[in-house]
Amino acid sequence: MMRDAPQGVELLTEARRVLADKILPQLTSDSRYQLLMVIRAITLVEREFEASAGAEAKLGEKLQQLAGSDAPVPELTQLLSKRIRNGDFDGSEELYAFLRLAVAFKLKETNPSRVEEEP
Repeated sequence: MMRDAPQGVELLTEARRVLADKILPQLTSDSRYQLLMVIRAITLVEREFEASAGAEAKLGEKLQQLAGSDAPVPELTQLLSKRIRNGDFDGSEELYAFLRLAVAFKLKETNPSRVEEEP
């Protein structure tokens, strides 16, 4: 969907900047701590927006390939789980690569410093 500027992530970035640069310096220690928690939450949401841009589509495609279906994601995860329990992926490098990709996607959102760069 085409959106008029500014985008949601741009608004969050500006809100975080105003909170950190303009309001935070004026607060007492208790209030500063609370505002720092809010700023941290906004930063996390910004990362989620950035990380999810193309990663979700890539994960969905890989999930479809592994599950052997083009069903909706909740059904794909159930199908993949069933196939894993049946032993269909024992020793599978393809499954291992998918799981690493899925974990890296989550880490990029929550703790990007823990993500190893791909070669």
